[in-house]
Amino acid sequence: PAPYDDAPSRARHAVPFPHASSPLPDGDTAQSFRVLADHLADWESWEDASGKVVFVTPACQRITGYSLESFRANARFIEGIMHPEDLPLWRKHRDMVASGAEMVEVEVRVRTQDGRERWLACTSRRLHDAEGTSLGVRFSGRDVTDRKIMLTQMKHQAWHDPLTGLPNRALCLDRIDRSLHRARRGADNVCAVAFLDLDRFKVVNDSMGNPAGDQVLREVARRLAENTRTIDTVSRLGSDEFILLLDEVRSEEEALITVRRICASLEPPLEVAGRQIRISASVGVVINRGGGNADEMLRNANIAMHHVKEHGGDGMAVFQPSMLEQAMNLMQLEIDLHRALDNNEFFLVYQPIMSLHDRKLTGFEALVRWNHPDRGIVGPSEFIPVSESTGQIHQVGRWVLAEACRALAAWRKLQPSMRGVVMHVNLSARQLSQPGLVEQVAAVLRETGLPARCLKLEVTETMLMENPDYANLVLRRLKEIGVRLCIDDFGTGHSSLYYLKNFPIDTIKIDRSFVRDVPGDEGDATIVSTIVTMGRNLSLNVVAEGVETDDQLDFLRAHGCREVQGYYYSKPLPADGFADWMRAALSAGTAGSASSRK
Repeated sequence: PAPYDDAPSRARHAVPFPHASSPLPDGDTAQSFRVLADHLADWESWEDASGKVVFVTPACQRITGYSLESFRANARFIEGIMHPEDLPLWRKHRDMVASGAEMVEVEVRVRTQDGRERWLACTSRRLHDAEGTSLGVRFSGRDVTDRKIMLTQMKHQAWHDPLTGLPNRALCLDRIDRSLHRARRGADNVCAVAFLDLDRFKVVNDSMGNPAGDQVLREVARRLAENTRTIDTVSRLGSDEFILLLDEVRSEEEALITVRRICASLEPPLEVAGRQIRISASVGVVINRGGGNADEMLRNANIAMHHVKEHGGDGMAVFQPSMLEQAMNLMQLEIDLHRALDNNEFFLVYQPIMSLHDRKLTGFEALVRWNHPDRGIVGPSEFIPVSESTGQIHQVGRWVLAEACRALAAWRKLQPSMRGVVMHVNLSARQLSQPGLVEQVAAVLRETGLPARCLKLEVTETMLMENPDYANLVLRRLKEIGVRLCIDDFGTGHSSLYYLKNFPIDTIKIDRSFVRDVPGDEGDATIVSTIVTMGRNLSLNVVAEGVETDDQLDFLRAHGCREVQGYYYSKPLPADGFADWMRAALSAGTAGSASSRK
């Protein structure tokens, strides 16, 4: 259809709004204006002072798909194709112009003839002639749909996790803050946040590869999202951490029931790379009636989740203030650990290992202690896990190794009868996986002058099973430089006779938990006797830990256990106390080397 009215003033109406003081163009100029109007990319229309549409450009049809007659036939046609959600904004825009505003801008959506939506950046200007008489309103609309789509995509990317499409941390925090605000207004509403961390996800990711790990994360995200209400939010913080925000729940009980129901969706196995994988999660929950802020909610839920992790995972815990206090203490412990080595706050104690055959001293176990300036003596069970999580175990472990080797080297010079005594030193899981461990051990032996055969490094079954191939490689390299090897706490980990047979192990230690109740407990007695027999059949030395009574000693001797360690002979002693113990033991004939080799 023709873009212009058929009135005699057609040429003048085709002019794209010349300045009111300008003379009307001649015929050639009018034709130029008509060509210009035909090719304008922007929507242009003109309503005269009475509201009649007297001018529209072809761009109106190109943008909307509706004929130009549709625009001219009805002054309210534009309002009719406006998106319902933007209609109030459009009417406000028109009212402002009608009330005398010279220019008003707005962005709205219109619906095209084929049902699509297009965004228009609109400007309305009042027009006047030279005498100030109103000529109506000029309406300009630029199609900004592509820009809007791009901005929407950028906003989505800024607020959502690219792997799962779930809200990310920033959007999660924003929604928690909004939920807390609503909870403050409604006495019957509470806000609940659950922090989910997948158990053993790293094993899946490392063993099957990142694509398989990504597939697991996407499936977990789908299950969680499908089992929440529309007013709730599932977010992914990163790695294998997810957040559930339960909005407007009525009670803590309702929140916990809902979290359990959502987490139950993870129980069915996942099909990944042709294999079925079962996923569990450690979940920390915080219930809030509007106090605090989003960061505090996430922090407390995270603390409660770690409480579950520390107790084996695959469970749920509700945050308690005592958990925060414990977390703050751990953080302070980390800070204090950084200065402990520099301030010489660590020291070693030594517990004798005795031969049952001739009651002679065959070795010591070096045990680290921390003389904290404010808390006094801190045991390894408290600070070693912290040092492992922070990576400080490498520095602490090297100090322990060097100090223990240095001590035995000095004792060997002072007491020739100790030439065959062996120093037992524990390795942590982080140390065993540390590149350069073998070189570090060899360097310490060179520095201290201790023969490699006088050092026995202790590892646990669990450490060996985490990465058996790598562990076997490291242990064999340690054996090559002459170091002896021992499995500590045997029977409490993931025992495997195949691995025990194929690892280059010299000694196994029976955990004290099995020794404690022998010979009275029939089950423990059977376990201990079986381990001793197995060790003998595999040509391994067996040491029983935690020996305290004559009955235990007699039982172990009767079943062929070679060595024992425990309070029966001595508690762990500092270096100066051990010297006194040695003198007393030598005078009583209960110490001295089982071998005089140099």
